[in-house]
Amino acid sequence: MPHSSHPAFRVRVLRSGSAGNAVLLEAGLTRVLVDAGLPAEAILRDLPDAALTAVLATHEHDDHLRGAAAVARATGAVVLANEATLRAAGPQLAGAPVEVFRTGRPFAAGTVTVTAFPVSHDAAEPVGFVLEWRGARVAVACDLGEVTGPLVEHARGADLLLVEANYDLRLMAVSAYPWFLKNRIVGAQGHLSNDGAARVAVEACRGGTRAVALIHLSEMNNLAPLARDVVRAALDAEGLGGAWVQAVRPNAGGPWWTVPVAGGPAPTVPEPASAVR
Repeated sequence: MPHSSHPAFRVRVLRSGSAGNAVLLEAGLTRVLVDAGLPAEAILRDLPDAALTAVLATHEHDDHLRGAAAVARATGAVVLANEATLRAAGPQLAGAPVEVFRTGRPFAAGTVTVTAFPVSHDAAEPVGFVLEWRGARVAVACDLGEVTGPLVEHARGADLLLVEANYDLRLMAVSAYPWFLKNRIVGAQGHLSNDGAARVAVEACRGGTRAVALIHLSEMNNLAPLARDVVRAALDAEGLGGAWVQAVRPNAGGPWWTVPVAGGPAPTVPEPASAVR
């Protein structure tokens, strides 16, 4: 993907995994976090400056909401969440500016148009997000126990899809996790396996998606190369081998990815290999 003089739509995973989750998106002068599940000081260190437009909350669990209130207070951002998530969050968001969105109804976060869609997880009203700007679409979906119609519908055709690939079923079977925790994770309101992520990727890429990033991998029950290879093999088997796939290591961050937007001038200088292709 090339550098150009027009504003870019850029995405970076600050952290992804059981220890905390935060995804940063930049669209021109708009800067949005999907989740803020790290201590605020860790998130603020990773922001290019202290300006932030909004924090979008997928659900109320601590590894997704821990730093949201403090980050919002420090940056002047607003926390955007649906009503059920706000109720369930309780004092976690004390002192933060908050606005309510309705799942399924598009809303604005700065210059970005956002649509929240339902996912299956053991939270009050968990959602994934589609973020659109200048003709480009990024879909983010993690903490979901099964592949559902709304997930496939909103993932299909995104320029960049970030989707959970939490565990490999064989590694889960032999891990030291207690059985009650294994049963929660593999349940319909738990987390998505590599095979589940592969199904989502295939459906998305059939609809035109060309780039898939795998997030929220388990440190105990998955490996980034394994998750990538499972999804890659599923795409190859369906004749979708041209799609780009990358897995973000558990509880780690990723590079900046640049998503093509409409109206930019012709490319001049090649970007690093981390750019979305």
